[in-house]
Amino acid sequence: MWLRPLGFVLLSAFVFQSSFSPDTAQTLRERYGQPISETYLAKPGVVVAASYGPSGHICNLVVSPERLWNSTFESKQLTEIIDEVAPVNERGKFLIGGFLNSFCMPTNDCFGTESTYEKVHIARFGGTDAEHYARIEWLRDECRNSTK
Repeated sequence: MWLRPLGFVLLSAFVFQSSFSPDTAQTLRERYGQPISETYLAKPGVVVAASYGPSGHICNLVVSPERLWNSTFESKQLTEIIDEVAPVNERGKFLIGGFLNSFCMPTNDCFGTESTYEKVHIARFGGTDAEHYARIEWLRDECRNSTK
């Protein structure tokens, strides 16, 4: 007779324990551990999404307008933000630059330029004064192994 109510209590506790309502960052961290990426409001209207390697060092940054759809940067503004998050004196020696010419749906925003330095690779997507976003990748061994 006691087993039936006890079984209901144990089953209820299991069901409620396994339900999950991720309403805070702390809730997500308790459930999944430390984040491997985060997004920051760098300036009004500008976000920087960071992904990390196993040691916690930054592996990738994506700089984009806060409102992604049909939003662009002026080239000077994007350069300023890139220089802030990946300073020129910390990139290492410039190795090679080039053009990107890919078609990406739905907004066809994968054309642009790329620059490779000893420590980072920077890709800028869009055209002069109409750049959609930039991706900065650190060329650390841990980044090559953890993000691919």
